[in-house]
Amino acid sequence: MTHALERPATAEPAPGARHRAPAYSGWLPFWCVLIAIVLIGAAAITWVLSPSWGRHNPIADARDVGSVPGASVPAPHHAKPGLDLAPNRLVIAKLGADAPILGIDTENGALEPPINPREVGWWRGGAKPGAATGTAVITGHINYAGVEGVMARIGTLNPGDTVWVYGRRDGKQTRMKFAITGVRTYVKKRLPYAQIFNQHVAGRLALITCGGPFDATTGNYLDNIVAYAVPA
Repeated sequence: MTHALERPATAEPAPGARHRAPAYSGWLPFWCVLIAIVLIGAAAITWVLSPSWGRHNPIADARDVGSVPGASVPAPHHAKPGLDLAPNRLVIAKLGADAPILGIDTENGALEPPINPREVGWWRGGAKPGAATGTAVITGHINYAGVEGVMARIGTLNPGDTVWVYGRRDGKQTRMKFAITGVRTYVKKRLPYAQIFNQHVAGRLALITCGGPFDATTGNYLDNIVAYAVPA
């Protein structure tokens, strides 16, 4: 009995017989190339569908400007009790950003923004925008499936730039104006959670997306970019 891993003996052709190549031999290189193309294509699709598509994205570069309200300097605060709103739309005219806001929660300790890069998520575990105390956290993808996220360019904002948050208050649709105070880039592995999600500071807004170097092995950016703002 021939072992399954051994190469079986090949019978010699009868004297005078014309040798014919196997019918499939000419097709073998074709199938090898086809399979290779399919594998390369699948890998490319997987990479492009990554939440952080793009090997290097200039808009994701690290940038630190201005100040963090309630952390390094006192926050200029104009909000009054009762002016907080249930957010449903974010507008940043300077960036051409206009997106619906969805309420999101943490899952297994992680805060995941909506998959659609043209939507953003408001963390329901924190303050509402406009609250007198606490950080209202709004987050979104820098890109997804090759589509640039609505918050992709928040790292380019400067102190004084305007952010509008729309929402419901007392059953009516209204809006609130915020002014950017500063932008910070944090390495994800050393993210200062207590500072970013602080609910004991004067009311403020924290806009969060990804940034920094792109790690093609994991399909993720290595940093988070946070733009801080206060009521204006």
